[in-house]
Amino acid sequence: MSHQALILLIIGGVILFFISLISSVEQKKKQRKARHFSDKSPKPANIHKKERKVHSPRNYDSYIETLPTVKVGQIIDGDTVDVHYNATKTRIRLSAIDCPEDGQEWGDMATYGLIKLIGGKKHVKLQTHGVDKYGRTVGTFYVYVPEKKEWMNVNERMVTLGHAWVMRAYYKHLPIQQQKRLDKLELWAKTKKIGLWKQPNPLPPWLWRQSKSNSQECSLANLSSHTSAF
Repeated sequence: MSHQALILLIIGGVILFFISLISSVEQKKKQRKARHFSDKSPKPANIHKKERKVHSPRNYDSYIETLPTVKVGQIIDGDTVDVHYNATKTRIRLSAIDCPEDGQEWGDMATYGLIKLIGGKKHVKLQTHGVDKYGRTVGTFYVYVPEKKEWMNVNERMVTLGHAWVMRAYYKHLPIQQQKRLDKLELWAKTKKIGLWKQPNPLPPWLWRQSKSNSQECSLANLSSHTSAF
């Protein structure tokens, strides 16, 4: 091989080396661009953020605002209210809670507590859940709190203030999250000895009603026996 041919061979090898090197650099640039583009695509965290947004307080308040506004009439006791809406008077039984009865200890306080929450208020919303066996509409009240610029769940508030027990036998119609919230609120009020929980042995209203019914039956039985003796 001549000296000139050898030089040409070396030059050709060098040129091929540089072409290969340039090609490799260009390939790496393309890979970096591809990774940069993929980094701009939506991430799972963003998706989860959108899902949480559905349950945000703002959307919750928006839902409440779609509920009918009612005019509060007579407040019978801590969990029973007469309201006016749809041009009719309707008796509402507060859903999922049970307050001390009239004549029972803390009964007057529970009634007064509900009066403070919704009595005379203009912005009261009602969510209905059906009708109970006594023909009363079962519902959840919401009242607007201007200071916080949000809607307050009155039923839950009655539990928080220690004016009511949670009726677990009658709250299955509520979302599971709301059931758990009611349980936590009752436990908190009980632990802090708020409201009726200040009493050493508070008697649930359903047991109080049962004992009163039993005593009335005994009284009628005694009266009947005395009458038959004459």
